[in-house]
Amino acid sequence: MNTLDQFMGFAFCMIRPAVALSMVPFGNDGGLGVTLRVPLVLMFAMLPAHAGLPADLLGASMMEALIGLAQGLSMSVVFFVAGAAGGILDQQGGYTVAAVYDPNFQQESALFETLFTQFAALTFFTGTGLVMQCGFFADAWSLWPPGGPYGDGVARLYQSLALARLPALFVQGLQLAAPLLGLMVLADLSLGLAARHAKRLNPFSTARSIKAMVLSFAAASCVPAVLSRLADLFAHSLVLR
Repeated sequence: MNTLDQFMGFAFCMIRPAVALSMVPFGNDGGLGVTLRVPLVLMFAMLPAHAGLPADLLGASMMEALIGLAQGLSMSVVFFVAGAAGGILDQQGGYTVAAVYDPNFQQESALFETLFTQFAALTFFTGTGLVMQCGFFADAWSLWPPGGPYGDGVARLYQSLALARLPALFVQGLQLAAPLLGLMVLADLSLGLAARHAKRLNPFSTARSIKAMVLSFAAASCVPAVLSRLADLFAHSLVLR
């Protein structure tokens, strides 16, 4: 084993984490995305300590890219769930009219979608999130070594993603937003009842501002619970089965 073989093996092992991390919708084309992704790609590529290139380089490279794609979809679940939860709150609260461009996710989003996706990024790139990512890639390298043999585990992983995990994203986002949605309903009911006695109170013009204040205080008070919930979702999404 010489230095050239080690370098070529390291370069080959970069395919899988590079494809996986390119699927994460955070700072894809910006300087922040490069700063966050490059060290992770290099670190994950070092885990198998592989040397040399496989005999069927093209076929093995395609399989590595497919595995990386499946891993990237699994890793992105926490962002999709957080975005769905925040988007539901913004839509029901009428805050989508104030949507602004988010350069980190390269899309227009309103108040709560931006807040929840930032929570997802915090879960992904800090604390136990990095530890879970390392374990996720270590398990993947153990199940499917670089260059093969790959078996039929990749097909089963895609089947699990298509039939079980990805279709449940909206439901998980709705569950995450459900407490705040209930609070919005209570605020609307309270304004409606108050308008029956205060004739000059227009609930349609004041509801948006009042709900924004109530939801902001509620969201600030339940930040630890939201982060814990996102961490649990992230951990469950990184199961290779």
